[in-house]
Amino acid sequence: MKRWLLISSLSLLAGCAGLAPRPDAEVAPAGNWTGYLLHDGLRAPIRVSLDETGPDWSGTFSNGDNSVPLSVVKIGEDGRVHFELEGRFSFDGAVAGNTMAGTVTGPGAGSFALNRQPEVVWKPEFVLAP
Repeated sequence: MKRWLLISSLSLLAGCAGLAPRPDAEVAPAGNWTGYLLHDGLRAPIRVSLDETGPDWSGTFSNGDNSVPLSVVKIGEDGRVHFELEGRFSFDGAVAGNTMAGTVTGPGAGSFALNRQPEVVWKPEFVLAP
């Protein structure tokens, strides 16, 4: 019984040792995000792509087949994000690992929740290998 308690305690401590704050590089929201916009009681699928170009950020917002550039993109070092869609809607949220969530303000209030999409690496040699 004592051995089991010792092993359990050590396992718990080892698991907690991996729980450290994420470095800023992992908080950076560059990439493709998909999820939902909740606005006026409706849930609409959306996609947001964010790109870091030097000290500035840019991005696009997609809803179905429509894609428009974001007019303002601001990223804080603490993982806070702010982007605007055509000066009508403002998105304010935070990045936590591979998720981003927050509120939407504009003609109506709402919220959004997004998940980071993994980068797809094309390796044609794998397909063409004998």
